Amino acid sequence: ELDFKNEARNQKTLRQDMLDNGITGLTVPRVFDDLCTRRILVSEWMDGVKLSECSDEEIAKGTDVAQEAFLTQLFETGFFHADPHPGNMLRLDKPTEDGATLALIDCGLMASIDRTDRDNMISAVIHLANKDYASLVDDFMKLNILPEDSDRAAIIPLMDKALSPYVKGGGAKKYEEELKKMYGMKDDVSSTVGGFQAMTQDALTVLNDVPFSIPPYFAILGRAIVTLEGIALTGNPDYGIIMESYPFIARKLLSEDRPEIQQALQEVLYNTGGEGGGALKFTRLLALLNNAAGSVSTKEGAAFVDLDAVPEDGLDFADGLKYLMSDKAESLRSLLEGEVDVITDILTRQVIRRGLQDALVSLSPPRPPSLPFLGNFLPTPPKVDEIPLPILLPSATDGGTPTVGLLTIREFTDKIAPKLDRDEELYALGLSDAAAEFFGEDVAQFVRGEGLISAKGARTVLNAARSGALGSNDILDNAAIKNILESVSAIVSGLGQNIEGGDIEGMMTDAVSKLDGSERERLDSIVEEIVRRSIGRATQRLSDVPRVL
Repeated sequence: ELDFKNEARNQKTLRQDMLDNGITGLTVPRVFDDLCTRRILVSEWMDGVKLSECSDEEIAKGTDVAQEAFLTQLFETGFFHADPHPGNMLRLDKPTEDGATLALIDCGLMASIDRTDRDNMISAVIHLANKDYASLVDDFMKLNILPEDSDRAAIIPLMDKALSPYVKGGGAKKYEEELKKMYGMKDDVSSTVGGFQAMTQDALTVLNDVPFSIPPYFAILGRAIVTLEGIALTGNPDYGIIMESYPFIARKLLSEDRPEIQQALQEVLYNTGGEGGGALKFTRLLALLNNAAGSVSTKEGAAFVDLDAVPEDGLDFADGLKYLMSDKAESLRSLLEGEVDVITDILTRQVIRRGLQDALVSLSPPRPPSLPFLGNFLPTPPKVDEIPLPILLPSATDGGTPTVGLLTIREFTDKIAPKLDRDEELYALGLSDAAAEFFGEDVAQFVRGEGLISAKGARTVLNAARSGALGSNDILDNAAIKNILESVSAIVSGLGQNIEGGDIEGMMTDAVSKLDGSERERLDSIVEEIVRRSIGRATQRLSDVPRVL
């Protein structure tokens, strides 16, 4: 307030930040620069009632709007309103043209957080929300709250005692109740005294043995968060800002394609401490998609995020696909680019091997009957999978003429779909479990390749191979890819007949129909690239097959 030109700049910056990030539920008044001086600030008039004068129900209705706006300031722009008390927020008498129902005023006290600290704070929220205190110690070191030589063994249990009650929400009153439970304080004097002594000892340990410090911006940030949480608790006595902010964090993890965010995303999906390696946990991928959509499964009395559980009321396949193909999931698509290759290869090999094995049983001719006195005088027909078949193959040299190889169905299967090794079997099992949880057991059965490719489907695969699906002069051109996709579509179209109560093709068609133009274009591009790479792998695996023509 010593120079209203500064406040005018703050107000204009905050207003533009909200507009740039699509925050429509909350507005910041427009500033009239030509009327402002160092001693006078002139801005747009807002007709409304201060939240300090609103009912609890009215405050509860505005909590989600205010929360989204302040999380955007805190984690997205890094420029936040540091004095968001109820008198500085107005419930508007009527929505603005953009649909805003709240107005934020008085930008005299603002603060900034640089991107590195914002990324570390995002990591801290993730670890705090799922009770990973060992990793939270690292976050606090990066935020300069703890020194790098801190005694982890002493700090982690103290973090658990201090922070777990807070994550559960409910403000100071519930925090006090949780502390009393933790330290065994009951209604009798002896337990209260004993619990207080234990709590005092822990507090002294923190003060004397843990050399923590508070960065300058952290004090003002803490004040703002406590103020905001106090407002939200008025409308919802069980409100907890850590849990409520998790869907926002999940959306940010999925959308930003930066190394720091990618590392945090990888840590969630792979559970490897962000150091790479390990296998993708499919249930975590599905859970994170649901978290981003606002559906969060919890554990320990609804206190912590359960990263390994898919919410029962979460996304269906169509909504999940739409989210995955949207701009909001750019970071996830980048991280999974290599993973999709592995998934496609393992899934294709498993379906082909198990599916063809089942289908060959139905294709095999019956054994000739034995006659009385004559016995089995008719010759046993050859096994279908042992009959050499001519198959048109890619040229052994790049750009050369397609060639013909003689392969039995068994040899062809072993070449194009090698048996999964132990690690790949475990990976496939995880994929199947995730499919069962997200889509149901019928789709999981398809993922496992159990009895789903009918005799008709098997003939389609063999006919495609024999007619030259793999023998084009330019196997990776668009026409060849289209041919492969048509063959796959013919197989999938018959799956619904083999899945009890299911229709995979119908489910996929319905999901794709809900995509907009850009999302459909992105999906088509991804599918074509997947097929292109799959064909390349198949070609490489068939490269050492002897050619007879």
